[in-house]
This record gives sequence, structure tokens and C-alpha cells, in this order.
Amino acid sequence: MFVRLIGRKLRSSWLMWDMAQRGWFADGPVILDFGLSRVEITHRKFDECAITWDQIDMSVPIDWYEHFDWRADPHAALRRARGRQLRSVNIIERTTSADWRPRVLHAVEFLFDGARLAIFNAMDENGLTDVPETELPAVHWRRVHVA
Repeated sequence: MFVRLIGRKLRSSWLMWDMAQRGWFADGPVILDFGLSRVEITHRKFDECAITWDQIDMSVPIDWYEHFDWRADPHAALRRARGRQLRSVNIIERTTSADWRPRVLHAVEFLFDGARLAIFNAMDENGLTDVPETELPAVHWRRVHVA
């Protein structure tokens, strides 16, 4: 599915917004709209990540609590990627010396023309960053090319 997005521009992105707290509800999905389809990403627990496609109908009110709504491009990292063409998608893994868990899923990385967006596991919720890939640590990381 990611292969079909290569070459497409990010039209918009959506985050779940907590109206009462006036901020991003990071437990909710991060939705990236490429026009052709939307990818929905949610991190949970230590290294679980759910990736779905076109499953969330944002025209329907969120029925968890009445104080949640969708906000378009509320995070600076999302705004910097908007309108840019997608070049590739990668999985970023943290590598460890533990035999029982040598690799841990850390992020889904989107590389755009002139921008980087990583949706990462922030310990049982989503995190967003646009830190340039050249600033990733030299050790304990592995990039797995997806598309």
C-alpha cells in the first residue's frame, strides 16, 4: 500500500484534538491524507503499531467522549510536510544487545522532497518529529526500507 503513495503529495494530516485540554490527544491516530488514500498510524505499548488504510470516517463525530474532534495540520512537523512529494517510507527500529529482543519498532518514517516526518512510539502514545535524518544517532538504529 505504501508503494502506491510514492510520488504523491501530502494533502493534509489530522490529529485527534482534546477540546477540554486544548491540545493534541496523542493516544489517537495520526492520519495522513495523500488524496488517493489515507494512512492511519497509532502506536501503543512498548513497540506495537497499528497501520490502517481509509478506515476512519472523519465526518462522523468521535464517539469516545464529546470533547474530541479532528484538527487539520496542528503540529509543526505535519505542516512542514504538507504539499511535499513523498519519496520513500521506512520503518525505524532500535537495536539492542538483548537476545530476547534484538530489535524494537520505533517509528514509521516518511521522507518527502525537502522534509522528513517520523511518527514514533512515545511510550504508549504517538510522537511526531521532523528532525533531519542526518541527526539520528549513528548506532542503535536500523532503517528498514518499505517503499
